[in-house]
Amino acid sequence: MKRNGQPAMRRKGFTLVELVIVIAIIGIGAMLAGSSVLQWIRHNESVGFHRELFSRVEDARTMAFSSRRQHRLVVDFSARTVAVERGNAGANSTSWTAVKSPVSAPFGAVIDNVVTTQGGATTASTSGTVAITFNPAGDTFPSDLVRICISNTLGEQWTIRVFGWTTRARLENGCS
Repeated sequence: MKRNGQPAMRRKGFTLVELVIVIAIIGIGAMLAGSSVLQWIRHNESVGFHRELFSRVEDARTMAFSSRRQHRLVVDFSARTVAVERGNAGANSTSWTAVKSPVSAPFGAVIDNVVTTQGGATTASTSGTVAITFNPAGDTFPSDLVRICISNTLGEQWTIRVFGWTTRARLENGCS
């Protein structure tokens, strides 16, 4: 086809309208993916935190056995941290030393409560600090059962149960 006696130029490139449509499609896709990615990040941070907390429970238990000294897990609700400390004796320790650096709860994850059962009496703690002592004898006396409830902003919940007579720990979904 000729135009003014000259061959018509072939169309090269793209128009501004096409560019705006592509940018709009990319923007909508980014908005949809952004919220999902943020939820995925929050979930993974929370899962990492409760697994690390479970590992600290196991560490305190193992170190109490191997060193023949009391170890305790200290939950600080206001600082949102969990620390492992070593006592100065195998029983009735009077001095405690930090063994590992504390684990901090990531944004969106929280330790809801620590419930201890002792001789049928249950105590729930949601503030201050709570210490769970692991003895070299293989118990958490005087506690019969300890439950640590963890949740996140996505509504997910986990419970770490520590059985007092054996100090075995179990990680479960949901808080009870």
